[in-house]
Amino acid sequence: MIDPTLNVPWLPVFLFDLKRIFFLDIWPLAVGFVTIFCYQIYGRIGSMGSRNKLLVFLVSSTASMTTLFGWATIIRSAQMIPLYGCGVGFASVLTSQIYGVTLPKHRFLRIPLPKVIWRSDHAAILQFQRSMAEALAAKSSPKTSS
Repeated sequence: MIDPTLNVPWLPVFLFDLKRIFFLDIWPLAVGFVTIFCYQIYGRIGSMGSRNKLLVFLVSSTASMTTLFGWATIIRSAQMIPLYGCGVGFASVLTSQIYGVTLPKHRFLRIPLPKVIWRSDHAAILQFQRSMAEALAAKSSPKTSS
């Protein structure tokens, strides 16, 4: 029987519950999400015929390592498996809605930051297609020197 007169400090109890929630609930979701997200990204980069083979290698090896790390940490308990599957499903749904990713320069920072173009944003898709057509036309046109 627990003595009701005990004064239990709340901080250790709170930290214990926070760690438990993170490692049993949030961790499997995050690992499943990152695994599938990395696979989708490296699949798209690889299918584009990227000239940067190092980038394809790094992203694909990161995806594989994340998968094995996720599986190694998920086997702690069977209750983590459905949450891992939910993370995988969420990443699949999210990546299926991405049309493209651009790297425009930030207005104030002057560095390229990724910008996602969603399939539902028709204006951004048209602008993206126009800019890609212009870039392709500029690349294919012969340059003349004066």
